[in-house]
Amino acid sequence: MKKLSKKGRYCLLIIFFLIIIPTGFLLFGKRDDPFAKYKDIAKENKQIGELEHMVEETEERRTFVHYPKLNHPKADEVIKQWIQKLPKDKAITYVDYESKEVFNAYWSIVFHVQQLDSDQKVIQSQDVTFNFDKESGKQLKIGDVLRRDYGDMLKEQFQKQADLKLTDVSKVSFIIGDDALLCRVDEKQITLPYDQFSKYMKVKGKGIVENEVSVKRSLTIDPDQKMIALTFDDGPSPYTEDFLTLLESHHANASFFMLGQNVAKYPDTVKHMIEGGFEICNHSWNHKSISSDDSKMIKQEIFDTQDALYRMSGHEPTRIRPPYGVWNDLTKQITSQNSMNITLWNVDSEDWKNRDAAVTFNRAKAGARDGAVILFHDLYPSTLDALKQLVPYLQNEGYQLVTVSQLFQYKGDLTGL
Repeated sequence: MKKLSKKGRYCLLIIFFLIIIPTGFLLFGKRDDPFAKYKDIAKENKQIGELEHMVEETEERRTFVHYPKLNHPKADEVIKQWIQKLPKDKAITYVDYESKEVFNAYWSIVFHVQQLDSDQKVIQSQDVTFNFDKESGKQLKIGDVLRRDYGDMLKEQFQKQADLKLTDVSKVSFIIGDDALLCRVDEKQITLPYDQFSKYMKVKGKGIVENEVSVKRSLTIDPDQKMIALTFDDGPSPYTEDFLTLLESHHANASFFMLGQNVAKYPDTVKHMIEGGFEICNHSWNHKSISSDDSKMIKQEIFDTQDALYRMSGHEPTRIRPPYGVWNDLTKQITSQNSMNITLWNVDSEDWKNRDAAVTFNRAKAGARDGAVILFHDLYPSTLDALKQLVPYLQNEGYQLVTVSQLFQYKGDLTGL
């Protein structure tokens, strides 16, 4: 057998050190790492974000977290804070995930979290879901994707589909799917197909909205300056457009508590309100008292009005003024469970009673103060005439004319509720 030259032996040694040893190290060294499976991660079902890893290892505990970087500061901060709060009291914490974009509008992420002991036996596992608005980066809650009396609907469907008596709607997690909203409490899950539950859906393109209206006017508010909220009940009416034009000409804002039966008659007026930055509010369907023990009637009065406004604009009120300012515990329960606030007044112009511009002006003027919520009706020419004097008068007195929600944000609710 021919002997290798000195040069040939050197070549073999180089090959051995450069190829054979590293390959062996990779193959056998990795096999010897008992935690290698937690460090490797499959890339399937990870449609959005850049794959990031966080590995922390000590003698007592090991944490392996795989997560998406979405490149949206607001959304990434939410995920970062959640990761920092992960429990680390077990020997091993392991987190993998799935992610997808839905309707070019939302990001949905499911984290699979496992807590294991030192023998790598699973002690606890759970799925944690996050849903974000793609544009704003806002983390979505259940009330951001469902509307109307969704709380009652969820309770009914969890009982029907999962045999679960749901007591706390805030515990419901969800994933925005392609064909349905998937809702879960612990291990119990229900499916809400968009086409079957469209009246409850706020998911873009899956609800009853026929026309999306955008806000085009926004007024700057000085929190340290005096404020008054002008409010108008029982419209829209043939005169509401004139009220809006008057307020806009003075750079003033206001809240309109509308009757559902009138909304469909004046769709252009409702559109004008929203585009003008005015606050749309609920005043029942046909001014029937909702201080009643008939929950079906109360819901019909409230939510039929919500539907009418939402269908034509994509917006719906968060405030309701009960007809006659009267409600009971059942009314309060229904409204509060569905993210609506009962809103009254602390100055009554009594314009409906006197129908006299001078009397209306003087009553409103006498009640004017910082934090006042003044009640009018956008039904009468006499009220419009009174406003032509009142609006410039109040502004000259240093008052900002704002919506009820704006007033309560800066001054609090001073109506006595």
